Amino acid sequence: MKNSGRINLSLKKNGRIETFLQPFLSFKRTFLEANVYRKITMLVNLILPGFGNVLLGQVEIGLIVLLVFYGLIGATSYFMHAYITGSIALSILNSIIVFGILFVAILALYYYGFRKNVENVDALNNEDEISGSIIVSFFKGLFSKIKNYWVDFYVNYKIGTSKDKISLITSFFIMGLPMLSYKELIKGILFFLIQVIFISYMIAAGATHLSIFFNLNNLQIRETYYIIFGVIDLIIIALFVYFYIVSLSQTLKCVKKANKERWKQALKRQFRDLVDTNLNVCALIIPVLGAIVFTIVPIVFMIFIAFTNYSFKTVEGYDNFDLNHNIFLKWVGFSTFERIFALQANLQDFLMVFAWTILWATLATFTCYFGGLLLALLLNKKEIKGKVIYRSLFVIAMAMPQFVSLLTIRTLFEDLGPINMLLQSWGVIDSAIEFWETEWIAKVLIIAINMWVGVPYYMLLMSGLLINIPKDYYEAATIEGANKWQQFKEITFPQIFFMTTPMLITSFVSNINNFNVIWFLTGGEPISSSATASTTAGSTDILITWLYKISMQSPQDYNFAGALGIIMFVISATLSLIVFRQSRSYKNEGEYQ
Repeated sequence: MKNSGRINLSLKKNGRIETFLQPFLSFKRTFLEANVYRKITMLVNLILPGFGNVLLGQVEIGLIVLLVFYGLIGATSYFMHAYITGSIALSILNSIIVFGILFVAILALYYYGFRKNVENVDALNNEDEISGSIIVSFFKGLFSKIKNYWVDFYVNYKIGTSKDKISLITSFFIMGLPMLSYKELIKGILFFLIQVIFISYMIAAGATHLSIFFNLNNLQIRETYYIIFGVIDLIIIALFVYFYIVSLSQTLKCVKKANKERWKQALKRQFRDLVDTNLNVCALIIPVLGAIVFTIVPIVFMIFIAFTNYSFKTVEGYDNFDLNHNIFLKWVGFSTFERIFALQANLQDFLMVFAWTILWATLATFTCYFGGLLLALLLNKKEIKGKVIYRSLFVIAMAMPQFVSLLTIRTLFEDLGPINMLLQSWGVIDSAIEFWETEWIAKVLIIAINMWVGVPYYMLLMSGLLINIPKDYYEAATIEGANKWQQFKEITFPQIFFMTTPMLITSFVSNINNFNVIWFLTGGEPISSSATASTTAGSTDILITWLYKISMQSPQDYNFAGALGIIMFVISATLSLIVFRQSRSYKNEGEYQ
């Protein structure tokens, strides 16, 4: 029985190796079976990884792989040259982390682009379908709807009465008015009011705001709220265009249904549709408006700020917004991004913070994940008594406000805190240990404390998942001679990991933006020996805390913070998308259902 279990484990291990080598082993066969166009995509993909997938219709993922791959190559070459020439002074640990991440990312992206290309061409050779581009599908659907609209418009215009023809023509100029003649009172009045309000707003203020927004460089403007108004006006215009298109479609629908219902029946049907059929649409209006006002507008505003000179810090060689408002607000293009990558001090601090951010996010995610899994496995054992009490204690710890726990633990490790005083009273140390002033000790403490704060949540989650794993699996494995470690490796962990992969990715991205733990424990301090005196980055700062210091504390360098925010979004979104699309949770969604 035990030998059988070992053979199965060996086969699975070899199967993983074969899966990894499969694209290389099948490349020649797939290439020979492909037609000329597919052969070209395979050859192009060897030089431009990802572009072959673009040619096959997978535009989004192909472009992401291509752009990120060559962006990483350019960044590696630039950083390597700067490091060799001494333009950047990084510690050995930070340099190993930075270049290690870049090198592994380059290899992983090349392999991913190569593998997807071979798999897609092989699928097409076997006359199977491949997942297409969302962008291509969107535009195909859009063009199809436009075509269908004009076909219906032409047919109904030809066979319609004079009233129908006038209504169809009028709908291009006055929204909602033609619907009133077909007794669609509610829709007609709503669309008409939307047009009246939009035109009135644009005449009263919108046109002025947009004019200033697009002419910042030619006007002497200091206030940033014109950028906010410009963003809001652009969103309003986009919404108006959407409602305008819907109005045209609804008018055509009225013409097609002309004279089929009496006025009272039509009015009752409108109210019934509003309450029953379209209730979900009505219920989504407030959440959508909330998302636009509180999420989309701030994000777009931050993006635009990164391309202006709005800052209370004046940097030589750049047009910035100084404290005395002596320089007017204007667009500066990519000058802010040049400050990050072209100025030695900023680039050095960016690399230092970026390296620690990735290391912190990785360790914080996996220590909490595996710590919670270990606790859940221990509490899941039948031999453990008082499970309810233990779980309740962890729930209480999780219910405690996080900032209270963090500030309390910070106090424990202060120079005059209880831990130092206790060690001194025992004679273990002569002078206080500077826990928060020593870089490597502070980082170790941050990881350990974050694990203590985050483990209860993962423990409760894992406990619920462990209960749902069928006991038959373990009984069959025991009969086959598998030991506890083999059962964990082949049954427990694959099941848990499959179900928690999306949450693991979310946790990683959340830890990249985990402001509370870093800020309440160290505030980003101490200042690293490799940090420059002209910047605000500390040795325990991650990107989000550094961004907070730059924007909310002196020197309030808003456009620089906006550029950092864009870089953070690109890093988080790219990592999340690539990792999730490679996970079994995405590829085999129905496997465990």
